[in-house]
Amino acid sequence: MTSGSHSEQADDPLNSTVVSHSHVPHSAAFSFVCLGVGGGPFENDSSCYVMKPADRHWHDGAILVEGGSFLGSLRECLEHPDHAFSDATFPPHLTAEQRTEVFNSWITQVYISHGHLDHVFGLALASANSRTQRPVYGLPDTLDSILGLFNGRLWPRLASYDAEDPMTMYHLRSLELGKPLTATLDVTVTPYPVSHGASRLTDGVPVFQDVFHMPPPSPLPCAPLDTMSTTVSTAFLFRNHRVDRDVLFLGDVEPDEVGHSRANAELWRKVAGRMAQGKLNAVFLECSYSSEQPNHLLFGHLTPKHLYAELKTLARLVAQERFGNEIKTKNALRGLKCVVIHIKGMVLPADARFSCFRLIQRQNESKLILPVTLAQIVEKELQALEAEHQLGVEFIIARRGQRIGAYGSYLPRMLIGSVYHIN
Repeated sequence: MTSGSHSEQADDPLNSTVVSHSHVPHSAAFSFVCLGVGGGPFENDSSCYVMKPADRHWHDGAILVEGGSFLGSLRECLEHPDHAFSDATFPPHLTAEQRTEVFNSWITQVYISHGHLDHVFGLALASANSRTQRPVYGLPDTLDSILGLFNGRLWPRLASYDAEDPMTMYHLRSLELGKPLTATLDVTVTPYPVSHGASRLTDGVPVFQDVFHMPPPSPLPCAPLDTMSTTVSTAFLFRNHRVDRDVLFLGDVEPDEVGHSRANAELWRKVAGRMAQGKLNAVFLECSYSSEQPNHLLFGHLTPKHLYAELKTLARLVAQERFGNEIKTKNALRGLKCVVIHIKGMVLPADARFSCFRLIQRQNESKLILPVTLAQIVEKELQALEAEHQLGVEFIIARRGQRIGAYGSYLPRMLIGSVYHIN
């Protein structure tokens, strides 16, 4: 008497089968459902993911990663719970909204990479439906940004560092860089800093350059008097100790080449050993624009060419670990699934009358060209780069409503279970 089954369906490229929930392979690490994968401009598809250890039930405790399109998207997914949430058990005869309320009660904790609105606005709206206090984890700058949202004006003061405050629904808890935090019995989370690019600040906002050990960014040509800082984002390394497998999830991130830092290189250095051992098989990595986007209009984001350059850095480190030779990068990342997230829904050129930047002319501009989705362009560019350089990476373009399960062991791969596209 449930509205969901006890099985996980999987589109397995090698053998399409139904995997019994009670016989999940011992190598299973995590299961993710994508509630929002975009970076704008659509409010119903902003960064938000719910996940759990693959061998646990959702009602044993789910984890929210990012807080963009949260409950609204979850409700749409739960219109058909036998798809993305086929292994979730609900009482019979519930509506999608009632299932959403039940599922929301199963979420025990939240991890936010940085405080930008497309990563937190769903978290704010959902606070009105909270019954118990829920911990929200992030770096200090991230939590201060969230606290600024819950300031009593933009939103009621429902978040606080004070766990004893009876009027708050979110208890803000600071993460320490590089220090593992025990999230559940079998899972730890280790935060690492990444740069989200230069930001124009108002008076009184502190500068966080000490995190990256580099000088502050230069003022923009059109705003020479502005105070500039580097926006700190976070990479979360989730480790399932029971099966000894990792998933790396990066918030928004700029290329080291553009930011003139080594923040990403330091991150790859920290995880290369696990990748070389076959313990890290999945990376969630943003790619906001196509490669035609000029560096000065990236706003702290990646393009396919920059994303692949970052993976080449990881490949060199893995090759050094495995073979003692960093130039042996061919298939150095074989078995790694790169889940591509945060692709922008639409990208329009800047208006020259209001921009200090030089416009880039498109080819064949005089011809009528039907729109091609940015996701299609990004996927095509990444596949071309992989065909040329052959690192061994498999790219998966994330879709809203998609179930993604991370697997490792003797045949490391990622099974896309119950793929469900919400139109």
